[in-house]
Amino acid sequence: MARTDMPHLRIEYSENMAGRFDGAALTRAACDALLSSGVFNPPDSIKVRLIPVQHFRVGSGADHGFVHAELAMLSGRDKPTKQRLTEALVLTIGNCIGPGARIVQITADARDMDRDVYAKRLLPAT
Repeated sequence: MARTDMPHLRIEYSENMAGRFDGAALTRAACDALLSSGVFNPPDSIKVRLIPVQHFRVGSGADHGFVHAELAMLSGRDKPTKQRLTEALVLTIGNCIGPGARIVQITADARDMDRDVYAKRLLPAT
């Protein structure tokens, strides 16, 4: 059953990924993955942000790239739903990354935002 929700998807990526993907295409594909899940309603409640990370380190300092998607949504979703969403995001993001010389780690996590304290204000267009 679709519920009114306010999901925020933050996709961070290491700057050594430059040239391996098109940012507009990646955000569109990630948003489409969330839309097609049937979990979120209305569709315009979904917000996707793409954020480059200039300073980072992967483990021992290996020259890997990374993309991490963090989906924050109002509390109340069960674990299977969250798992389905994160798996869809990892698959979708992976499909947007082109070939390159370095290993890329793609991860996703789903977090709850407390319904009782989340605030939102919608300003009308003029």
